[in-house]
Amino acid sequence: MELDLIGNVSLSLQILIVALLFLGLPLFRKQKSTKTFMLHGYSTVAALILHTILIFIVMVPSFASEAEELFELSIFGSVTVWSHVILGTTAEVIGIILVVAWVIKRPSKMVCVRWKKLMTPLFVIWVISIVNGALVHLLGLL
Repeated sequence: MELDLIGNVSLSLQILIVALLFLGLPLFRKQKSTKTFMLHGYSTVAALILHTILIFIVMVPSFASEAEELFELSIFGSVTVWSHVILGTTAEVIGIILVVAWVIKRPSKMVCVRWKKLMTPLFVIWVISIVNGALVHLLGLL
């Protein structure tokens, strides 16, 4: 089975997005300064913008063009595809809410601290969605 170039690039960019999020994590930095929290915020904004672009340029068209194949998938394939769609959409929406809240308030450490309870589950959801997306791509489910 030959993998498509666009899917390969998209998957590579999704891995880059996770790397951006890791780079910005204050937990992995020795100094937890305002500068560190600003780096976290800006890397999150960059990751969200890149993710949004990929959704509209790669994922939505791919999903729409292969919609008929959804009915022919195995239970595993169907669960993998739909969990990717649901978790990815959830991550995108929550990510937008967090980024908008961070940008509207003057970027600061306090905003990050307030939203931390939502950021950790969001990160987990995002990673699971990326793993599911990788499975969809690598197994040729769509």
